[in-house]
Amino acid sequence: MEYFNVPGVAQTLAITHEKTLKPTQSKKLLYILNHLDWSWPQRLPLFLGAQKRGLDVSIALHGAAQNELLKNNNLRGLDIAPAIQKAGLKNMLQIIRSAVEIIQTEKPDLIHTITLKYAFLIGLAARLVRLETDHEIRCIYTIAGLGYLFSDEGLKPKILRLIVRPLLKLALDAPGTHLIFQNPDDKNHMIDQGFARAENCHLIYGSGVDLKRFPATPLPSNETPVILMPTRLLHQKGISIFIKAARLLHKKGVNARFQLAGGLTHNNPLAITREELDTMLMDSPVEWLGKVEDMPALYQNVSLICYPSYYREGIPRILLEAAASARPVITTDHPGCREGVREGKNGLLIPIKDAQALANAIEALINNPQKMAEMALEARKLAEDIFAMDKIVEQTLDVYESAQKV
Repeated sequence: MEYFNVPGVAQTLAITHEKTLKPTQSKKLLYILNHLDWSWPQRLPLFLGAQKRGLDVSIALHGAAQNELLKNNNLRGLDIAPAIQKAGLKNMLQIIRSAVEIIQTEKPDLIHTITLKYAFLIGLAARLVRLETDHEIRCIYTIAGLGYLFSDEGLKPKILRLIVRPLLKLALDAPGTHLIFQNPDDKNHMIDQGFARAENCHLIYGSGVDLKRFPATPLPSNETPVILMPTRLLHQKGISIFIKAARLLHKKGVNARFQLAGGLTHNNPLAITREELDTMLMDSPVEWLGKVEDMPALYQNVSLICYPSYYREGIPRILLEAAASARPVITTDHPGCREGVREGKNGLLIPIKDAQALANAIEALINNPQKMAEMALEARKLAEDIFAMDKIVEQTLDVYESAQKV
């Protein structure tokens, strides 16, 4: 079978434990997702791992019937209403109605969706289906960070939290629901706020990283070290902090190159516009690379990864890739980010929104090549021990089995 040229998938499946459900116990698993573009390398091993466990897998996705990724891997796709970031209540109701129709038609035993927004919408859809039928549904929701709703302190998100709170509890605290969190802070917050029951919550560190696709390579021996910030271009990722730190170091005469990798993001309330980015970069030493397709190759040419985010993420994919690539990291002591670094081992933690602290950390590391080399080895070990794709897939499949036993 062709696996759409995603390296490491065969290896991932080869070391998946031989836990196969008996034919008479075969269950229908329905994934309901909002996209499959950049997340495909992380999702495919999970889909195939679920099939290997004997589950009948379907993927509900907008445009699924025409999705070449699904077709090329013989995965069954079902079409669902599209998620439009700024469309508001009307679009959310369309997604809920579309999900209700699919659930009623397919009658899945298990549903798995990812992101807080989809846990909310699909959770409400599953509630509605339960009211109309006695079909037993187990729902697994991966909360990959608390996102805009819980990370922005503006008036709009505060009002949204008040409105959404009772509905979110209704969606997440339903019978037969299991929640997967990617860091302890998010898990504890949702339990403390009454959105979830502790006994139904699981902790899995991140979505996994393909150790074959992101190989460990020696740190480059360039006389001028390259400092990279790879990210989606959102304000709360700390891009302005990175640029300010680069200015401070450049003004001080520190010998380093600074690069920013990431394409413009549209239809997101936190997105940085092209005009805003141009203003931020004006007369700065930071080179914007735009969207980079070959991230493994890019990591091989840099010495240090910076990620000064204060966004509520699960565990940022960037930190997993950096660890697998054996690159030291400087990130924030913030939920999700701190889980990607063992302080002083594979990187450094700094306070949020502190450009001077970031500049100091960068200078300290690039002036100590021996320490950076030690951190590189520790980074790869962390990826192998905690973040490896096969480990994350196995833990997720175990949650499926746990949900069926309740």
